[in-house]
Amino acid sequence: MFVVISMIISVGILGLMFWLARQRESGLKHKYALLSDLRQVLYTCRQHRHITHMALMSGEIRRTESAPLSDLLIKKSQHLITIARSDNKPMYRVLQMKLRGLIKNWPDYSVARNQMVHGKAIRHCMFLMDEIILSWLVEVNREDLTTEYHMNWQQIVDAMDALTQLRICIQDMEKEDGKIRIQHSADMVCRKINQLAVISPLSVAAPDCVRSLQQLEKISQGEEYQLDAEAMYQLTADVSLNISHVYDQMLGELTESLYVPLPKSLPA
Repeated sequence: MFVVISMIISVGILGLMFWLARQRESGLKHKYALLSDLRQVLYTCRQHRHITHMALMSGEIRRTESAPLSDLLIKKSQHLITIARSDNKPMYRVLQMKLRGLIKNWPDYSVARNQMVHGKAIRHCMFLMDEIILSWLVEVNREDLTTEYHMNWQQIVDAMDALTQLRICIQDMEKEDGKIRIQHSADMVCRKINQLAVISPLSVAAPDCVRSLQQLEKISQGEEYQLDAEAMYQLTADVSLNISHVYDQMLGELTESLYVPLPKSLPA
């Protein structure tokens, strides 16, 4: 009788352990799926911003060029709403509302407003990703990674804030006080990007990033190095891409240590 009871208890414990393992695996897969889709939305939103920016700068508004990206943004944001937990669905619905708004209204935006509206959607994606990562780290009791992640996240956000300030200055770059603000903002962006080398030295040392930093340094020093507004916007787009590379590498390393790495190439 004792042997039978022991076997029943053993089987029960094994069953419970198996169930807990299944639950944990399911939770990991869910967080990974949310991160992957948000990463795709962020990347696609950046592409959409670039295409619509070029259209607004040229004055040739053709929705057909941005239509595939618009469709993908709606498709991915809807999928996020579908797979999100019930208590988190409102945040993903807000993201989709922002995306629908910029998709519908971008032809009526100024270049500066187009940058700002897309930037808000990108930030929304990043904050949703941040929430997932933080809850993930708490769940697996990785306090060591939590501290490092907080520091890296703050540096990336600071770099994005500095870049936003530089973009705001572009519309007034022909004015004398606007030039002074451009120089100050360019210097701030340089410093923030150089600080990102701690997170991803290879990204900051990449030739494209080095060229962008050299241009920003010349602007910050007030040298006879003049760029028109279109060239300045392109420069800030290049810098934004460099920050994105740092952020993506940080995410990849983090998910690899927690579960599996994110795909090297983004899915269509």
